[in-house]
Amino acid sequence: MYGLVNRLRGGRRSGGLRYGANLLGQAAGRGVYLAAGFAAFVMVGHGVGPEALGRYGLALAVLAVALIAADFGTTLTFGSRLGAGAPEMRAVEFGRMVSARLILGLVTGVALLCALPLLPVEIRPALALAAVLMPFAAARFLDSLFQVCGRPGWSIWPSLANAGTLVGGTALALWLQMPEAALSVVAVASGIVYGLAGLILAARLVPLRPASLSHGWATIRAAAGVGISNALGSLNGRISLIMLAALAGAAELGQFTAGFRFFELGAAVAITLCAPLVPVFGRAVGPIDAARPRSGTDRLRASVRPALTLILAASIAGTVAACAVAEPLVRLVFGPNFSAAAPVLRIAAAMSALLIAATVLFAGLVPLGRTGFAVRGSAAACATNLAACAVLIPWNPLLGAAWAALLAEVAMLAVVAHAFWREAGAPLALADAPIVLGPGLVTALVWAAGPAALVPVTVPIAAGLFAAVAAWLCLRRRAPADLVESLPLSIPEASS
Repeated sequence: MYGLVNRLRGGRRSGGLRYGANLLGQAAGRGVYLAAGFAAFVMVGHGVGPEALGRYGLALAVLAVALIAADFGTTLTFGSRLGAGAPEMRAVEFGRMVSARLILGLVTGVALLCALPLLPVEIRPALALAAVLMPFAAARFLDSLFQVCGRPGWSIWPSLANAGTLVGGTALALWLQMPEAALSVVAVASGIVYGLAGLILAARLVPLRPASLSHGWATIRAAAGVGISNALGSLNGRISLIMLAALAGAAELGQFTAGFRFFELGAAVAITLCAPLVPVFGRAVGPIDAARPRSGTDRLRASVRPALTLILAASIAGTVAACAVAEPLVRLVFGPNFSAAAPVLRIAAAMSALLIAATVLFAGLVPLGRTGFAVRGSAAACATNLAACAVLIPWNPLLGAAWAALLAEVAMLAVVAHAFWREAGAPLALADAPIVLGPGLVTALVWAAGPAALVPVTVPIAAGLFAAVAAWLCLRRRAPADLVESLPLSIPEASS
């Protein structure tokens, strides 16, 4: 992966715009962050059981929606502008983003406070803390700044601070047998520590001077298409959980939360893989030549194609492997009390593959300033999810909620793929099908033909091996984008 996309952009360039180095730095930070969150989640499941885990998962879901609303697309637009702009503009763009985040954090915090009476009493203290300190809790995802300043490895330090607070605090709360509310308070506190650590590091690279409120508001308006889409997308990812909490019992909610947690991991993997692509795609687009209006989109498509091919091949193979090992994996991670979560895990794995594909295409459209379509796509996904939940949850609470979420992801991917095809052409060619589908098909054959007792070992190994083969095949291709010269870049305002 490292070598593939560095070749896409013409080798080793300064300025933190190499996808391989950026991916390694951001993956290290996100890996620690995800491992800590998953470890705390498993500790809570083992320590307090399915019902309390369901409420804990609901608190995290509400917090995630609030954080995305407090971000409102500023992360993606900030990353694309940093990748395209001159070094002297970094401090200006950072100040505008900080100002925008302050405004969004205050508004989101007030909205969250108003929603507290609708939530279970056990999670209200934690969400009240998050609402009051929302500007700090939402001060995250500064990886693009670290990358363009040549410090991609700095992404790991906020994650380590978060991990120490979250895992240590959760273990202490369980050991002292503190009230259930303390568990979600620890989760919120660790998120605040994460945001503060990121701000402190960012201030060492560029001056921490918030721009005026007018500049902050202009940044929010520029990111409106991405922001509304992200907020709706985050809500869509939690509608099934929220509807299940309203229509079923706490025990079903806990089982669903355990299985659906793997989709949350898949979503985080999608962000980790695709966020470094935004500045890379921004450089590929460059300024649109009036004499050759399609040149920017041609370069973009040449960069998107190999990245999407490899990421899809790996994610499909991983989905097949996750389906094969779902039952032993759930027993190993959460224990025998969560056996009903295995079917949810299988559906969540398929959702992760769809989400990763949509995220790559979306990252390609951000530098073009074409983000308004995502609002329609996210709204369609939310409507699909709500309608499917209303029909399917009464039929089967766990599977109904999971299938509703999967249908919503299908709707979202269809909208994003159509938008990319309309703006830049087909992201893949028929010749890519063997590389995209091959690892998944061979992994499925290993699952079907191999001894059942060895499936938890042989299938993941096969998935990893054939995904590596797909990466090797991609590396052997000559990337057309290698021929693109370095260009002074400007990114149009994101518009809806």
